[in-house]
Amino acid sequence: MAPLRSEVVALIGGGAAGVLTASHLLRAAPGPMRVVIIERRAELGAGIAYSTTDLRHLLNVRAGCLSALPDEPDHFTAWMRQHMVADGQSFLPRAWYGRYLRSLLGPVEHVRARAVQVSPRAAGVLITLSNGTRLNVDRVVLASGSSPTTWPEGLGGDVRRWIEDPWVPGILAGLRPDEPVLLVGTGLTAVDVSLSLQAAGHSQIFATSRHGLLPSAHPETSSVPALLDPPSRPTARSLLAWARTTADEVGDWRPVVDALRPRTDELWAGLAIAERTRLLRHAQRRWEVLRHRMPPSVAERIESMRDTGQLTIVPGGVRSAHSVSRGVDVTLADRRLRVGAVVNCSGSSADVRRSRDPLVQRLLHTRVARPGPLCLGFDTDDRGCLPDSNDALWVVGPLRRGRLWESTAIPDIRRQATDLSRSMWRADVLVGA
Repeated sequence: MAPLRSEVVALIGGGAAGVLTASHLLRAAPGPMRVVIIERRAELGAGIAYSTTDLRHLLNVRAGCLSALPDEPDHFTAWMRQHMVADGQSFLPRAWYGRYLRSLLGPVEHVRARAVQVSPRAAGVLITLSNGTRLNVDRVVLASGSSPTTWPEGLGGDVRRWIEDPWVPGILAGLRPDEPVLLVGTGLTAVDVSLSLQAAGHSQIFATSRHGLLPSAHPETSSVPALLDPPSRPTARSLLAWARTTADEVGDWRPVVDALRPRTDELWAGLAIAERTRLLRHAQRRWEVLRHRMPPSVAERIESMRDTGQLTIVPGGVRSAHSVSRGVDVTLADRRLRVGAVVNCSGSSADVRRSRDPLVQRLLHTRVARPGPLCLGFDTDDRGCLPDSNDALWVVGPLRRGRLWESTAIPDIRRQATDLSRSMWRADVLVGA
């Protein structure tokens, strides 16, 4: 019998989603395989989330929940103990988690380029790279993470005063500490940028968003999730009513969110499209505030900055802004400011049609992929495979949000990567089987 040739799988995106998927594919492969990761960054495992080198930027989940291996829940904390003291209750620097992700990788090929086109063929997939190179592979996993951040509509001007991506290395270093800075957005990105600006000596930071809500804080110690039973076949109205009533009964919203987390995708799938739309309209921002929390130490620092006037939160968002010779004149809902710079902390767009990723737009334009329900990511089957792709194109991470609402946190991506590796390596989809 002739030996099986190596299956060639390309992962587009080398952040957390790409590295976790590569690791699980290698662990689950029943035969020879070659894994190629297409990622323009020099380091794999970093992506946007873990590329920061500022040790003030902490994971917003306790270390004990972040194992890459579902069958070894202490894998991350055990790895950390080899390098420094840590326990499962710790909120560790995000940069350290990037190192942990890189430690998971086996023999993979790192192609430093950007994929600009993916073309399914009768047998396999042709990938065109930004440098003109073409790769023929058997399967592709789209693991590009969140779409690039969306600059708020109506804003623009002198690029020296408008910082579109705060994660570009050294981009904040050129700001003068004696000039006010405006952050557009009040989520976790704004929190991290605030901490970096504080460390650089900035004395006046403003942050604005439509609702003006900061992320909630984790409690000092973790607790066993309450045994709360959400409605099994809810509508948006009944689910919100249950959440409000239960929060009042237990005296805190956080146990309600923690009780919903294991069932979020199940509940989401059971809602009609109109009910999902209603839920997003009435509860999306509140859910994000309660779901994606600040570590206690970070929450204390942010509260201290607000108490001293170093950080001011302004609800309502930006009404207008334009560059002038000495900064940027900005009109907010209740005031006018002149700031030295405006930093985009608004986060990524959930609507795949608004993605600024050229590959995402190309896949939609060529109809290789189509928008998922409510245009949240791509439409996929239950396994994460694009329909009509002959099991050649797969998706992990935020691009699955239309069907799996929870697709951004490490535990969710870990589960998707594990399930995908099992589905992809079924005997009946192996090349040559």
